[in-house]
Amino acid sequence: MKNSLKGRLFLYSFISMIIIVFSMGFVLINSLKLQEIADRRFKDEQYLQELQSQLIDIQIPLKSYLTSYSSSSLAKLLFIIETLSESIPSSRPITANNSFLIKREIYFLIDSYLSQLKQIIEQKRGRKVQQYINSYNELNNLYKYISNRFNDASLSGFRVQLQEYRDFLGLFRKIQIYSLLQILLATAFAFSILMQTVNNLVSPMYQLSLLAGKLSGGSFDIPDIHFNSVNEVNQVSEAFNDMKHNIHHYIEEIKKQKEMEQQIMTEKVRNLKMEQLLKRMELYTMQAQMNPHFLFNTINTGVQLAIVEEADRTAEYMENLAALFRYNIREKQFFVSLRHELEGLESYYNILKIRFPKTLNLVLNVQENLLDTFNCPAMILQPLVENSVLHAFREKEGIGTITVSVTYEDTVLLISVSDDGVGIPEKTIKELLTPHTHDYKLSSRVMGLENVIQRCYFFYPDEKDVIDIKSDQKEGTEILIKIHTEVQPCIRL
Repeated sequence: MKNSLKGRLFLYSFISMIIIVFSMGFVLINSLKLQEIADRRFKDEQYLQELQSQLIDIQIPLKSYLTSYSSSSLAKLLFIIETLSESIPSSRPITANNSFLIKREIYFLIDSYLSQLKQIIEQKRGRKVQQYINSYNELNNLYKYISNRFNDASLSGFRVQLQEYRDFLGLFRKIQIYSLLQILLATAFAFSILMQTVNNLVSPMYQLSLLAGKLSGGSFDIPDIHFNSVNEVNQVSEAFNDMKHNIHHYIEEIKKQKEMEQQIMTEKVRNLKMEQLLKRMELYTMQAQMNPHFLFNTINTGVQLAIVEEADRTAEYMENLAALFRYNIREKQFFVSLRHELEGLESYYNILKIRFPKTLNLVLNVQENLLDTFNCPAMILQPLVENSVLHAFREKEGIGTITVSVTYEDTVLLISVSDDGVGIPEKTIKELLTPHTHDYKLSSRVMGLENVIQRCYFFYPDEKDVIDIKSDQKEGTEILIKIHTEVQPCIRL
């Protein structure tokens, strides 16, 4: 602790604190003494002012009582007399101080004044008019004389205060000089300690910064450094020496590993190129499996053949199938207009009508002004309708109705696909609404619905309510998609 930075700072701070506390204590003690002298003098003067104020307060109720015989004035007058009597000190020693002699005289004059005042009250009660008039005049003369003596006491006190104030100023100047000297000594001592401590820290750190600069430039041949400073600086210098040796060792190891990593990277690049080539060939193979022109030409040939054979329903079926394939295959965008999406859905429904002419009904509730105004993810309506056809009406008798509605409320595009089928179990709904990775496998019977849900989560990862499923057993299911039109969709693969 003696040679550590913490120990030195603690010792120097403790010494400086003692000096400062001593200086402040000296100033405080002398200030309290001066304050005591001033308080004593001002209390005496304040006491005389209060006595004089009480004498003045007697005059108004006294006049009121003598002129109108008011009971309230008498009560107030007696209260002031009692208060004034209790305020006058009973001990009145004789001293050589002129100011104290004047005060002693004032106390006796007030006693005489109160005695005459009580006599006037008794004369008023006895209705001795001439007597209390004469007594009142004498009382006024005594009141004026007492007031003059109060002024004399104040003047005498002021002279004493003036002399004490001069003594006060002289003592205060001495205190200021002593305090200034102590502050200067404490400041000089603290500054010298601070400079010594800073020098013990800055000089080694400056040398360390120079050597660190050489080390960063790649010069590892510099000699080790050692300081005779505080323990913390000495530890830093030893750590610097260790760091220099370790860095030199690590650089040599890195050079060896770099050659091995270069060979590994070359092999990885070669493998990546092969992988890209395989994927490209796989893509070409998939594209070759279904040539759109060949598919459309083949379906058109079937349509013409159905027309020649006068098979109108078959021709209508083939035309809608061609339109649906054309929509599914040619669409390369992630988002399409609502009109485009509904046209694909209508083609799909026309095919379903041929298959289910009497048991399926599709209701479209879409405002015309929304069709060309907003976009939606491609291929989301047809899989939802298909899911209802395959699963919702399997155990239902009669006509099954699917309702597709699109509304716009508060910057949110609401797309709803509902049916009056058998409903979806709660457990299945929870599994469907759980976001998962692309390698997650669910039952194939809900693959189309699952695909729509996961794509919505992918396009809007921050919107947790982008899709919801509401279903009641044997009453139907509603799938609600909420697209926030002010939010840009995520389309990065």
